[in-house]
Amino acid sequence: MKKIKFKDIAKMAGVSTTTVSHIFNGNVDRHRISDHTRLKVINIARQYQHQPNIQRAIIKATRTKTIGVIVPDMSNISFSLFLHKLETIASQQGIQLLIACSHYDSTQEITSAQNLLQRKVDGIITITSLIDDNFYKQIQEETPVLFYDRYIHNSNIPCVTSESIQSVADLVAKKAKVLGEFYFLAADSQLSTINERLIGFKQGIQQAGLTINSDWILCEQYQENIGYYLTEKLVATLGRIPKAIFTPSGNLLEGVLLYLKQQQVKRQDIYLCSYDYNLYHNLLCYDVDIIAQNYDNMVKICFRSIQSLIERKQLKQQLTYIKPRTIYYNQQ
Repeated sequence: MKKIKFKDIAKMAGVSTTTVSHIFNGNVDRHRISDHTRLKVINIARQYQHQPNIQRAIIKATRTKTIGVIVPDMSNISFSLFLHKLETIASQQGIQLLIACSHYDSTQEITSAQNLLQRKVDGIITITSLIDDNFYKQIQEETPVLFYDRYIHNSNIPCVTSESIQSVADLVAKKAKVLGEFYFLAADSQLSTINERLIGFKQGIQQAGLTINSDWILCEQYQENIGYYLTEKLVATLGRIPKAIFTPSGNLLEGVLLYLKQQQVKRQDIYLCSYDYNLYHNLLCYDVDIIAQNYDNMVKICFRSIQSLIERKQLKQQLTYIKPRTIYYNQQ
C-alpha cells in the first residue's frame, strides 16, 4: 500500500499542505485554522493511522496538554510531595495536571478516571486501589495509563515505583539480630508496595539468623489511625512495649508515634524504623531510622514515561524500580 504523506491528506481535504502541517504540529490557534478544517483533516488522517507517521501526527494534533492524576489520599504526605514535584515539572513543560482523589475506593477511582477521559486528558497517572487492570486495559489503547508507586501483578501497564525488598531487608537485619524480636505493622498487604516491604522484612529477619514468628506480623484493612490501633492492640497482647517496630509507610508511623507519646514511652525503650521520609523526621522526639524514596528521580522518570506513552513510544521496561536511601537516626 502506498505510504500516505501530508500532501496527500491535504489534497483529499482540499487544503494546502502548509495547513495540514500546522494542524499536525498543534498550531491551529496561532494560524487561525477553523475547527471544521481541523476536524476534516484529522478524520481523513484517521483512515491511515496504521501508518506510524500518521498516527504520531494525529496524536500531536489532538493533544490537550493535560494529564490526569489519581491519588488515593490527598492528606498522605508521600502522595502530596509526589503531586507537588510532578506539577512543577509539568508546568515547566506547559502541561496542566487534572487531579482527582479516589479515597482508596475502587469505584471512585474508576469514576474519577472516566471523568478525566471526558475531559480528554492525554494520559493518566494513577496510584491505583484496584485489584485488577481490566478497566485500564480497556482505555489504554486510546488513553495511555501509567501506574505510580504500586502496580497490579501480571499487568502489562507500566509502573514507576521505589525499590523496597532489599532496602527493607538490610535495614531490619541490622537490628533484628541484636534485639531478637521485630514487629511489622501494616494495612492492605495486597498492595504491591506493602507486600514487597513485607517480603523485605521477612528476608531481613532471616538475614539476622532469626526464625520468622507469625505473631510479629500485624496486618489489617486500612482504617483511620491504623498505626495507633495496631500498636495499642500489640501492647495489649504482649502486656509490654515491643522491642522493635517497622512500618511500611509514613501514615502507619504517625499512628505508632502518637500512641507511644500518649503512653510516655521512653525513646530508649523501643527501636523504630519505617519506609517513607519527610522533613518532620528531623524533629521527632523518637529516633526513627528511615528509608527515603528518591522522589526527584521517581517523578522525573514518571513524567518522562507518561510522555513517551502519550507519543506511543515503547518503554524500555514495564516495571521501573528507583533505588531509595536509608537515613539512620538511631545511634543505639
